[in-house]
Amino acid sequence: MRKIQYVAGIPINEVHNQLYKSFSTGRAQNVVVALDKSGVPFSASYDGNGMTLVYDSNFSYKVDEIIGKAMSGRYELLLREIGHQNGRDSYLKLLSEVAGVLHTTVGTLKQRPYDIQLLLCKSYADHWLCDTYTIQRELNRYLTANGRTLSEMSEHERLEMQKNNTPEKRESTDSADIQHRMNVIYGQEDHRRKAEITAKEEKRAVFSREKQRELSEITKHRKQYEQELNVKSQPVQDENYERKCRP
Repeated sequence: MRKIQYVAGIPINEVHNQLYKSFSTGRAQNVVVALDKSGVPFSASYDGNGMTLVYDSNFSYKVDEIIGKAMSGRYELLLREIGHQNGRDSYLKLLSEVAGVLHTTVGTLKQRPYDIQLLLCKSYADHWLCDTYTIQRELNRYLTANGRTLSEMSEHERLEMQKNNTPEKRESTDSADIQHRMNVIYGQEDHRRKAEITAKEEKRAVFSREKQRELSEITKHRKQYEQELNVKSQPVQDENYERKCRP
Protein backbone atom coordinates (compact mmCIF):
# COMPACT_ATOMS: atom_id res chain seq x y z
CA MET A 1 0.00 0.00 0.00
CA ARG A 2 1.39 3.37 -1.03
CA LYS A 3 1.93 5.81 1.81
CA ILE A 4 0.45 9.28 1.68
CA GLN A 5 3.01 12.03 1.05
CA TYR A 6 2.34 15.38 2.70
CA VAL A 7 3.64 18.75 1.60
CA ALA A 8 4.13 21.80 3.80
CA GLY A 9 5.69 25.25 3.72
CA ILE A 10 6.13 27.56 0.75
CA PRO A 11 6.91 26.69 -2.89
CA ILE A 12 10.46 25.41 -3.12
CA ASN A 13 11.47 28.07 -5.68
CA GLU A 14 10.65 30.79 -3.11
CA VAL A 15 13.17 29.46 -0.59
CA HIS A 16 16.45 31.42 -0.82
CA ASN A 17 19.93 30.16 0.09
CA GLN A 18 18.62 26.61 -0.09
CA LEU A 19 19.90 23.81 2.14
CA TYR A 20 18.58 20.24 2.08
CA LYS A 21 17.97 17.74 4.82
CA SER A 22 16.52 14.27 4.51
CA PHE A 23 16.06 12.12 7.61
CA SER A 24 13.93 9.36 9.08
CA THR A 25 11.41 10.38 11.73
CA GLY A 26 7.92 9.66 12.90
CA ARG A 27 7.59 13.20 14.23
CA ALA A 28 7.67 15.14 10.98
CA GLN A 29 4.35 16.85 11.77
CA ASN A 30 5.88 18.35 14.95
CA VAL A 31 8.86 19.62 12.96
CA VAL A 32 6.63 21.26 10.35
CA VAL A 33 4.49 23.04 12.97
CA ALA A 34 7.55 24.30 14.86
CA LEU A 35 9.26 25.55 11.68
CA ASP A 36 6.14 27.48 10.74
CA LYS A 37 5.76 29.03 14.22
CA SER A 38 9.44 29.97 14.24
CA GLY A 39 9.16 31.84 10.93
CA VAL A 40 11.57 29.62 9.00
CA PRO A 41 11.17 29.77 5.17
CA PHE A 42 10.99 26.11 4.17
CA SER A 43 9.44 23.57 1.86
CA ALA A 44 8.93 20.01 3.05
CA SER A 45 7.48 16.70 2.02
CA TYR A 46 6.99 13.92 4.53
CA ASP A 47 5.15 10.76 5.49
CA GLY A 48 5.01 8.62 8.61
CA ASN A 49 8.59 7.41 8.27
CA GLY A 50 10.70 10.32 7.04
CA MET A 51 11.02 13.88 5.85
CA THR A 52 12.75 15.83 3.09
CA LEU A 53 13.31 19.46 3.97
CA VAL A 54 14.50 22.47 1.99
CA TYR A 55 15.13 25.65 3.99
CA ASP A 56 16.93 29.00 4.01
CA SER A 57 20.50 28.53 5.26
CA ASN A 58 20.25 31.78 7.24
CA PHE A 59 17.89 29.93 9.58
CA SER A 60 20.09 26.85 10.07
CA TYR A 61 20.46 27.45 13.82
CA LYS A 62 16.68 27.38 14.20
CA VAL A 63 16.22 24.30 12.05
CA ASP A 64 18.91 22.32 13.89
CA GLU A 65 17.41 23.17 17.31
CA ILE A 66 13.86 22.32 16.22
CA ILE A 67 14.82 18.98 14.69
CA GLY A 68 16.90 18.10 17.75
CA LYS A 69 13.96 18.81 20.06
CA ALA A 70 11.48 16.88 17.91
CA MET A 71 13.75 13.86 17.65
CA SER A 72 14.46 13.79 21.43
CA GLY A 73 10.92 12.70 22.36
CA ARG A 74 10.88 15.11 25.31
CA TYR A 75 7.86 16.95 23.95
CA GLU A 76 5.67 13.89 24.31
CA LEU A 77 6.95 13.39 27.87
CA LEU A 78 6.10 17.01 28.68
CA LEU A 79 2.55 16.59 27.39
CA ARG A 80 2.08 13.39 29.40
CA GLU A 81 3.39 15.10 32.54
CA ILE A 82 0.90 17.93 32.11
CA GLY A 83 -1.90 15.45 31.36
CA HIS A 84 -1.38 13.61 34.65
CA GLN A 85 -3.09 16.47 36.47
CA ASN A 86 -6.50 17.77 35.55
CA GLY A 87 -7.36 21.45 35.66
CA ARG A 88 -5.56 24.65 34.80
CA ASP A 89 -2.98 24.33 37.56
CA SER A 90 -1.31 21.42 35.75
CA TYR A 91 0.54 23.91 33.52
CA LEU A 92 2.02 25.82 36.45
CA LYS A 93 4.55 23.05 37.04
CA LEU A 94 6.34 24.51 33.96
CA LEU A 95 6.92 27.87 35.68
CA SER A 96 10.51 27.01 36.60
CA GLU A 97 11.30 26.14 32.95
CA VAL A 98 9.68 29.39 31.83
CA ALA A 99 11.87 31.30 34.29
CA GLY A 100 14.96 29.55 32.89
CA VAL A 101 14.11 30.53 29.30
CA LEU A 102 13.47 34.15 30.33
CA HIS A 103 16.64 34.27 32.47
CA THR A 104 14.73 35.29 35.57
CA THR A 105 13.56 33.69 38.80
CA VAL A 106 10.38 31.85 39.70
CA GLY A 107 9.81 34.41 42.47
CA THR A 108 9.83 37.25 39.93
CA LEU A 109 7.26 35.47 37.76
CA LYS A 110 5.07 34.77 40.79
CA GLN A 111 4.77 38.51 41.31
CA ARG A 112 2.60 38.54 38.21
CA PRO A 113 -1.15 37.78 38.44
CA TYR A 114 -2.18 34.14 38.43
CA ASP A 115 -3.73 34.36 34.94
CA ILE A 116 -0.50 35.75 33.49
CA GLN A 117 1.51 32.92 35.04
CA LEU A 118 -0.91 30.44 33.51
CA LEU A 119 -0.74 32.07 30.06
CA LEU A 120 3.06 32.01 30.17
CA CYS A 121 3.12 28.30 30.99
CA LYS A 122 0.56 27.44 28.32
CA SER A 123 2.42 29.47 25.70
CA TYR A 124 5.66 27.76 26.69
CA ALA A 125 4.05 24.34 26.21
CA ASP A 126 2.56 25.38 22.84
CA HIS A 127 5.92 26.66 21.54
CA TRP A 128 8.22 24.13 23.23
CA LEU A 129 9.34 22.62 19.90
CA CYS A 130 10.32 26.04 18.54
CA ASP A 131 13.78 27.54 18.83
CA THR A 132 14.68 29.38 22.03
CA TYR A 133 14.48 32.87 20.50
CA THR A 134 10.92 32.24 19.28
CA ILE A 135 9.86 30.93 22.70
CA GLN A 136 11.32 34.01 24.40
CA ARG A 137 9.59 36.30 21.88
CA GLU A 138 6.19 34.69 22.45
CA LEU A 139 6.54 34.75 26.24
CA ASN A 140 7.61 38.39 26.23
CA ARG A 141 4.50 39.27 24.26
CA TYR A 142 2.38 38.31 27.27
CA LEU A 143 4.66 40.18 29.64
CA THR A 144 4.77 43.41 27.63
CA ALA A 145 1.02 43.27 27.02
CA ASN A 146 0.32 42.91 30.75
CA GLY A 147 2.40 45.47 32.58
CA ARG A 148 6.12 45.90 33.12
CA THR A 149 8.55 43.71 31.20
CA LEU A 150 10.91 41.40 33.04
CA SER A 151 13.82 43.67 32.18
CA GLU A 152 11.98 46.58 33.79
CA MET A 153 11.22 44.49 36.86
CA SER A 154 14.84 43.31 37.06
CA GLU A 155 16.09 46.88 36.65
CA HIS A 156 13.72 48.02 39.41
CA GLU A 157 15.03 45.28 41.72
CA ARG A 158 18.63 46.22 40.86
CA LEU A 159 18.01 49.90 41.62
CA GLU A 160 16.32 48.99 44.89
CA MET A 161 19.35 46.90 45.87
CA GLN A 162 21.70 49.75 44.98
CA LYS A 163 19.51 52.18 46.86
CA ASN A 164 19.67 50.03 49.97
CA ASN A 165 23.39 49.31 49.60
CA THR A 166 24.76 52.78 50.39
CA PRO A 167 27.11 53.27 53.37
CA GLU A 168 24.37 55.17 55.19
CA LYS A 169 21.86 52.34 54.63
CA ARG A 170 24.41 49.72 55.66
CA GLU A 171 25.27 51.73 58.78
CA SER A 172 21.58 52.12 59.55
CA THR A 173 21.04 48.40 59.04
CA ASP A 174 24.05 47.56 61.21
CA SER A 175 22.85 49.94 63.92
CA ALA A 176 19.38 48.41 63.82
CA ASP A 177 20.90 44.94 64.05
CA ILE A 178 23.09 45.96 67.01
CA GLN A 179 20.11 47.59 68.71
CA HIS A 180 18.06 44.45 68.19
CA ARG A 181 20.79 42.30 69.70
CA MET A 182 21.14 44.67 72.66
CA ASN A 183 17.37 44.58 73.15
CA VAL A 184 17.53 40.80 73.19
CA ILE A 185 20.39 40.84 75.70
CA TYR A 186 18.65 43.41 77.92
CA GLY A 187 15.43 41.43 77.66
CA GLN A 188 17.21 38.25 78.73
CA GLU A 189 18.91 40.09 81.62
CA ASP A 190 15.60 41.59 82.72
CA HIS A 191 13.97 38.19 82.54
CA ARG A 192 16.81 36.70 84.62
CA ARG A 193 16.44 39.40 87.30
CA LYS A 194 12.69 38.90 87.46
CA ALA A 195 13.18 35.15 87.74
CA GLU A 196 15.64 35.63 90.62
CA ILE A 197 13.24 37.98 92.45
CA THR A 198 10.37 35.54 91.98
CA ALA A 199 12.50 32.68 93.27
CA LYS A 200 13.51 34.69 96.35
CA GLU A 201 9.90 35.63 97.06
CA GLU A 202 8.87 32.00 96.75
CA LYS A 203 11.64 30.95 99.16
CA ARG A 204 10.60 33.69 101.59
CA ALA A 205 6.98 32.56 101.40
CA VAL A 206 7.99 28.93 102.01
CA PHE A 207 10.16 29.99 104.97
CA SER A 208 7.32 32.08 106.39
CA ARG A 209 4.86 29.17 106.13
CA GLU A 210 7.38 26.81 107.74
CA LYS A 211 8.05 29.28 110.53
CA GLN A 212 4.33 29.70 111.21
CA ARG A 213 3.87 25.94 111.27
CA GLU A 214 6.80 25.58 113.70
CA LEU A 215 5.47 28.29 116.04
CA SER A 216 2.04 26.69 115.90
CA GLU A 217 3.52 23.32 116.89
CA ILE A 218 5.47 24.89 119.77
CA THR A 219 2.34 26.63 121.06
CA LYS A 220 0.37 23.42 120.79
CA HIS A 221 2.98 21.41 122.74
CA ARG A 222 3.23 24.12 125.37
CA LYS A 223 -0.52 24.04 125.96
CA GLN A 224 -0.48 20.24 126.19
CA TYR A 225 2.38 20.42 128.69
CA GLU A 226 0.57 22.99 130.82
CA GLN A 227 -2.59 20.89 130.78
CA GLU A 228 -0.64 17.83 131.93
CA LEU A 229 0.93 19.81 134.79
CA ASN A 230 -2.48 21.04 135.92
CA VAL A 231 -3.83 17.50 135.96
CA LYS A 232 -0.89 16.20 138.04
CA SER A 233 -0.97 19.04 140.55
CA GLN A 234 -4.73 18.89 141.18
CA PRO A 235 -4.69 15.85 143.67
CA VAL A 236 -1.91 17.47 145.73
CA GLN A 237 -3.86 20.68 146.00
CA ASP A 238 -6.98 18.76 147.10
CA GLU A 239 -5.06 16.86 149.78
CA ASN A 240 -3.58 20.03 151.25
CA TYR A 241 -7.01 21.56 151.31
CA GLU A 242 -8.44 18.59 153.21
CA ARG A 243 -5.63 18.80 155.78
CA LYS A 244 -6.36 22.40 156.45
CA CYS A 245 -10.03 21.71 156.93
CA ARG A 246 -9.55 18.88 159.51
CA PRO A 247 -10.43 19.78 163.20
